[in-house]
Amino acid sequence: MTPAVALEDIAKDYPGVRALTGVWLDLRAGEVHALVGENGAGKSTLIRILSGDTRPNRGRILVQGQEVQFQSPKDARRCGIATIFQEPMVVPGLSVAENVVLGSEPTVGWGWQVYSRRRAERIAEETVQSLGLAVAIDPRAPMAALSTAQKQIVDIARALIRDAPVIVLDEPTAALSDEEAEALLRILRRLREKGTAILYVSHRLNEVRGLADRITVLRGGHHIATLPAAAVTDTAQLIELMLGRPLEELFPPHGDARGAPVFAVQGLTRQGAFEDVSFSVRAGEILGIAGLIGAGRTEVMRAIFGADPLDRGTVVKNGRTLNVRTPADAIAAGLAYLPEDRKEHGLVLTLQGHENLALASLKRYGAWGLVSWGRLRRAAQEVASRLQFRGNLEAPVRTISGGNQQKLVIGKWVLSRADVLIFDEPTRGIDVGAKAEVYRLMHRLAEEGAAVIIVSSELLELMNLCHRIIVMSGGRVQDEMEADKFDERRILAAAFAAHVARDSSREVMQ
Repeated sequence: MTPAVALEDIAKDYPGVRALTGVWLDLRAGEVHALVGENGAGKSTLIRILSGDTRPNRGRILVQGQEVQFQSPKDARRCGIATIFQEPMVVPGLSVAENVVLGSEPTVGWGWQVYSRRRAERIAEETVQSLGLAVAIDPRAPMAALSTAQKQIVDIARALIRDAPVIVLDEPTAALSDEEAEALLRILRRLREKGTAILYVSHRLNEVRGLADRITVLRGGHHIATLPAAAVTDTAQLIELMLGRPLEELFPPHGDARGAPVFAVQGLTRQGAFEDVSFSVRAGEILGIAGLIGAGRTEVMRAIFGADPLDRGTVVKNGRTLNVRTPADAIAAGLAYLPEDRKEHGLVLTLQGHENLALASLKRYGAWGLVSWGRLRRAAQEVASRLQFRGNLEAPVRTISGGNQQKLVIGKWVLSRADVLIFDEPTRGIDVGAKAEVYRLMHRLAEEGAAVIIVSSELLELMNLCHRIIVMSGGRVQDEMEADKFDERRILAAAFAAHVARDSSREVMQ
């Protein structure tokens, strides 16, 4: 069978870096081909080449056996290749519906020249509903008002309406809960049955093994192996191929040396987002926040950090009520917030690595408005070494892999010496080796006496890392449990509580 798309002997160089060396990959109709590897292995570069965003220095691209040269993403789309990138590619100034139909706008009238907003909204609503989400997304809502996960869903919906014969997905489930991810995987299986060729990139290796027909492993820009998914006996085998060594352990030993409560929020409310949210965190504790997309988890954390306003409620640290109006107030009070979207809210992509590390600590390394860059560079290098950062601190962070970018965001707050740290989806889009390093860092911070809060859509992550888990649904805290009471069914039941209650109310009204 002629492959739908084939990449032959692909090489790509950037200044001072060889991203890909002689990589071969083919995608077949009616197949899911998974691409795995560490951050920096070359996966994103290969996707950019396949999407027409980047041109290789060497090698050939063939579509249905015919060699093509992509000058732009438009050329790739003309050849039937739809790409969903890890970072949502949306237009904030447009509505959800306008983003879903972007490039495939429905028209009406004489000569089909008039854009139909009504049809666009109907198409968007039906496509998003087909994903089987627990929370609906209003097709008329502005994109700027959506969370990162909701923007990712809109990006996926746009690719689905194009009915492309080849779909490339880069970490499409990274921002989704387990249930929402499973709904997307069901759609991908249906597309495979229809004959679509799918390239699937994910760090969720169990997900890869359950979905893929074949798996290709990259390491350091080199093709390591392509093998049938049935030949992969366990996830450890994939990890060893990716890392070039066995991974001794993913989650560190779970100790419990918690002290007294050091941070608490009481009655936090923001109209339309969350209501009457209260919880506390002890020194040395890792507190998990579980829930579905739209549960209000991120909104609460942003409000605590001063990024969004509160209607009412108090934030208390070490017995003192804080008046946090802005992120600067939060930083001064010893709070840190790692946002779920590192590129939009966590980094300045045009600045160098050490400059990003210093963003929350400039006052400590200077006086009278002047910064001692020598001292700051040394401190940044120490933090980077502690996090096992594998990149050039002098390079703009836009050129650094996603996993190393995440380490820079974490390192920024380690350097700030904050003692209350909020991690919102801290392992989104990073490989299993980098995840293990982030988990170990969280445990070290807790062992040193910090209070750590982690928001995550991965239940396995929360249940293995945390001393305690709070579950939110519909903007409220629905349940709370200690580690010895962790139960996946109980967590899921609490996460769906608001939706079950809403559906019951509708049935009564009908």
